Amino acid sequence: MMVRRCVLRLADHYSLAPSLFTRSGSSLPGPGGDLMMWEKIYQREVPRTMEEMGSMLQKEVNSPPDACLLKVAIVGVPNCGKSTLINKLMGWRVCSVSSKVHTTELCARAVRNIGSTQLVFLDTPGLVTPQEITKHNLKRSLMTEAELSLQEADLMAVVHDVSNHFTRYCLQPRVLRLLALYPTIPSVLILNKVDKSKCKQNLLELTRMLTEGVVGGQKSHLVTKKNESLNKEKLIRKTLEKFSETLDHDSSLSSRSVCKSDTSNNKINNSGIQSLEKNSHVSQDESLYGDGLLNTSSDISHLNETDILEGRVHLTEQQVNAFIKDRKSWPKFDEVFMISALEGTGVDDLQHFLCSSALSNPWIFSSQVVTDQNPQEIALMTVREKFLDTFHNEIPYTLRFQVEHWDLSDSELLYIMIKVSCRRRGLTRLMVGGGGGTVSRIAREAEQSLRNTFRTEVRLKLNIVYDARLKHIKY
Repeated sequence: MMVRRCVLRLADHYSLAPSLFTRSGSSLPGPGGDLMMWEKIYQREVPRTMEEMGSMLQKEVNSPPDACLLKVAIVGVPNCGKSTLINKLMGWRVCSVSSKVHTTELCARAVRNIGSTQLVFLDTPGLVTPQEITKHNLKRSLMTEAELSLQEADLMAVVHDVSNHFTRYCLQPRVLRLLALYPTIPSVLILNKVDKSKCKQNLLELTRMLTEGVVGGQKSHLVTKKNESLNKEKLIRKTLEKFSETLDHDSSLSSRSVCKSDTSNNKINNSGIQSLEKNSHVSQDESLYGDGLLNTSSDISHLNETDILEGRVHLTEQQVNAFIKDRKSWPKFDEVFMISALEGTGVDDLQHFLCSSALSNPWIFSSQVVTDQNPQEIALMTVREKFLDTFHNEIPYTLRFQVEHWDLSDSELLYIMIKVSCRRRGLTRLMVGGGGGTVSRIAREAEQSLRNTFRTEVRLKLNIVYDARLKHIKY
């Protein structure tokens, strides 16, 4: 009530109707501002029921006369900060965020309107391998969600975690694969979590390594001191590279000696192996290449690298794997941004770039839409997020979540009950905790997150149950 009274006083001060502040944003227009524009902003909301969602998505899309549109696919490996970045760009918590990997399981769209420009962010799950799918009992669709989003994207934003000491010096093969498959889609590199970097000079060197010194088609020049002392990480990296080169050299010498002693047998075996490999990779949906013949070979020696980077040739999956095999960087990024999605550092510069890159196209969502996510899916992902943050190892990945009750009262109070099913009886006691303390804390935290998303009062109940049927389900 105190917050409501303060809002009413501010409304009186700016001569605004109090009705504008029910489920409204956090900013207020200044005296003499365009009240109609702000009224539209305050009407933006995340639907709380399926009926509200259907009504909102069916509204006629009225684009401004000079409308611009940009669809941005946010891609990267798990836990690099994609959802956090979208929430910061939106100024609204629409994507689930957790310290654990694989928080995002579905591709979701978030919509931000700035002036006559509509930005549509495609939040994709972290890029995963089949091994990770099996390890974490993840949905098989995670392997294709990011690639499907690129088929409608105008821009690919690659988020790279610079705080990870083990992976920050190279782009992961899963990322390089998408860049090689879709080289004609403009792309930018976003170095995230720069707030955790102690030496900012290292970020310049890192940028050079990840872009091959080329940004926006221009060769960058990085000035370094000749007498600069090598730090521990550089020494380790150089030692590992030398060790790897030595192993490769020894291996090549060994293979040469074997080849000399039994050349004829190797020729027969190699030809047989190659024919088996070619036959095993042929599939009905293989892409056509070159002169229209089905090409399943991984040989790319006859192709020019510039033609591949410019998208003048279409590579098969095998050729893409061969192209990125020894590659750790990508020289086709249009821009590089150094940001902290959590603290907001550098996010404004990224937003300005996105707005300036928007294309002259009509909007695809009405001005009231914030996200196309199902409200019940939002609640399920939010609760799952809290369980991921609370429990360790594989425990939260084996749980299954289901909406049991969903009701919006006349006083706009949203009642939600979610069933959490465990595959082991002992887990139910662990989830509930002593005196119900653990599940109560998770419910309170999820309640607050849902209030921030739906911008209405929420009452959430969690029902922890044991379901023996989950033992026999292979995910």
